Amino acid sequence: MKGPSRRVLHVLKYYRPSFTGEGVFLERCSAVMQELAGTVEHDLLVTHTPRPAAPEEAGFCSTLRRVIYLNAAPVSTVRHHARLALWFLRNIRRYDAVHFRTHADWYFVTYLLTRLAGRRLVLSATLDDSLPVLIGHYRPGLRRLAAAGFRLFHAYVGISPRLHEQSRSVAAEPERCHLIPCGVTVPRAAPRTRERVRRSLGAGPNDPVLLFVGGLCARKDPLFLIEAMPEVLARHPGARLVLVGPPLEPDYVRGLERAVAAAGIGEAVVFAGEQLDPHPWFEAADLLVFASRLEGFGTVVPEAMAHGLPVVARRLAGVNESFVLEGETGFLFEDRAGYLGAVLRLAGDASLRRQLGAAGKALCARQFGMRQVAARYLGIYGLAEPGEASPEGPESGLGCTASITDSRFHALADTIGTGPQDAPVLLTMVDAEEAFDWSRPFSRDATDVSSMRSQHLAHRVFSRHGVVPVYLADYPVAAQDAGRAPLRELLQDGLCDLGAQLHPWVTPPFTESVGEANSFARNLPAMVELEKARRLTGALEDAFGIAPRIYRTGRFGVGPRTADVLKQLGYVADSSVNPCWPTAAQRHDPSVWINPPGPYWVDRERTLMEIPVSAALVGRLAPQGDRLAPYLFRPGADRLRLAGAAARLGLLERIRLSPEGMTVEEAKRLTRAMLAQGHRVFALTYHSPSLEPGNTPYVRTAAQRDHFLAWLDEYYAFFREELGGRNTTWREVRFGAGAAAAPALAAAS
Repeated sequence: MKGPSRRVLHVLKYYRPSFTGEGVFLERCSAVMQELAGTVEHDLLVTHTPRPAAPEEAGFCSTLRRVIYLNAAPVSTVRHHARLALWFLRNIRRYDAVHFRTHADWYFVTYLLTRLAGRRLVLSATLDDSLPVLIGHYRPGLRRLAAAGFRLFHAYVGISPRLHEQSRSVAAEPERCHLIPCGVTVPRAAPRTRERVRRSLGAGPNDPVLLFVGGLCARKDPLFLIEAMPEVLARHPGARLVLVGPPLEPDYVRGLERAVAAAGIGEAVVFAGEQLDPHPWFEAADLLVFASRLEGFGTVVPEAMAHGLPVVARRLAGVNESFVLEGETGFLFEDRAGYLGAVLRLAGDASLRRQLGAAGKALCARQFGMRQVAARYLGIYGLAEPGEASPEGPESGLGCTASITDSRFHALADTIGTGPQDAPVLLTMVDAEEAFDWSRPFSRDATDVSSMRSQHLAHRVFSRHGVVPVYLADYPVAAQDAGRAPLRELLQDGLCDLGAQLHPWVTPPFTESVGEANSFARNLPAMVELEKARRLTGALEDAFGIAPRIYRTGRFGVGPRTADVLKQLGYVADSSVNPCWPTAAQRHDPSVWINPPGPYWVDRERTLMEIPVSAALVGRLAPQGDRLAPYLFRPGADRLRLAGAAARLGLLERIRLSPEGMTVEEAKRLTRAMLAQGHRVFALTYHSPSLEPGNTPYVRTAAQRDHFLAWLDEYYAFFREELGGRNTTWREVRFGAGAAAAPALAAAS
């Protein structure tokens, strides 16, 4: 179980939608810091970029708990610094450490407030902002005072040897200075990424693809690369120059476009724009070309090396000479002749590209692994507990670009049944799992899945109504013949589909203690959640020969990194949101008492869809339910019987669309209420052990099982006959009308 939270405040001048390399690095580094020290939370304060008018214009990161924009619009310097100081006065007590990633307070007020509050204070130099440079920006008469102000910091970070040595030269205590390069992460590429992207570029298998990644501006100098391109094409007519990055300086970009047109090389130069995920472009390229004239570090160069690409970069003294090793990992140039010599040599020699790429990849693993970098930052913040933040071990490769629980990432999905004139649709989900005594502590020995043999009883009802359920199977079902054999028969006959459900306490690896807290995936370290989900996915593939693509966290224990885990493992849908049934710690969060209006995307790329379980607050007081429910349905409230009284009076009740614990009349009342609120996609769910008496509190006798099956029969008839609805599958909700009900089961299974 996670311990008490500790918090770091990161401060940046510029953040998305304005492009900022330090902001991108912060996002990626915070993800790994969260994996190394799960109790450390990270917030970001943006001081100069105005708050975006539309939330989707900002870049959100699932491991930045909050992104706070100081100003909604540009303000005067005096007002800006007054707001900054006031914000710190109100909020500094929330944080254990404050990391100014840029010198954002020229009057040192917030730095002083941080020290007076007893918080750790860190300053980074990332471009041309080492201590002597910053001090030199002040008037001569103020420089001694500025130097004293900078001594408020506990630590100074330089991301390149040049910046590090410059700060050490004036620091009163040079041991406070730390050289920490930007770390690099490389997620796993989807199959055939290289072929897909190169096809979109019109590049053949042997055509060299030159890649530039960075903001399109004069400092980065992509014009140099364009002007040299005709000579590259003279030797390699099929070559492509791909420019990935946002247009930071519109007039400069128009100049680039004119240069391309004047040279007649429009087919060979591709303006790819800003990419939320640039990694596929690295996969498609043959070499990185980088002509930037000023960099603090130039992260894109080692990032390309980590992808196994040789690099050709402009020599920047004290910045890139330590990792762009001449003829070993790439080439450094100082003029056009040097650039062309290196590019033409690499473009014509695939063997040399592979050799240099392999050497660069190995160097990056040694020097720029994000685990090493993240561990060093946690140490500087003073927040690495014993046993935490070890730089050893494999990198997870988890992204930080999606969240099932954070509404900043969400967009309603335009899918079947969501239009106001559409007939409602109903999908059925069965938690296929082991039986265990719900009243007793969790045990790894409770793995009885014999109830899977009784699932055919529900299929008698399903067949009458055209229901094709999805079985969300957990590890004991996949690992034992008593579980997988009955499910395999249903799959072979096309009567159901397969998904995954994670019960952490019975899913290896078994590294965590067993208990109530760790039964929720959200309380597990991200690396543990990832590995358990990976093992579960592999077990299901081995057992059934098909890859599950819809997921559920057992006990609806969805966590802040669950979406990142699912994206890495190739899932395209999740059903872990269970409105109105929060844990005690969550019940005062208003969002947990509101059913989302329909399926929604949880990532900007719209690759992962959340399909919530249907549940809601119903009654005359439902509009005020988010304020009343935390008290009415709190633990122990049953003794006062207030919830029962409120339900009988038609004031407020919470209902879940399930035959477990709900009467069929309650389910009908829920459905009518949700339909009136605009819901069109409904998800019914129950547990597979309920099909055998004695396994769950809902079915203790054969008569109760008969009632359970009759409940299903009556509800399906109600949904079709009274509401004019129809049954559907999760695949149709996710992919649209005409989607296959389920993939064919492998013959070898």
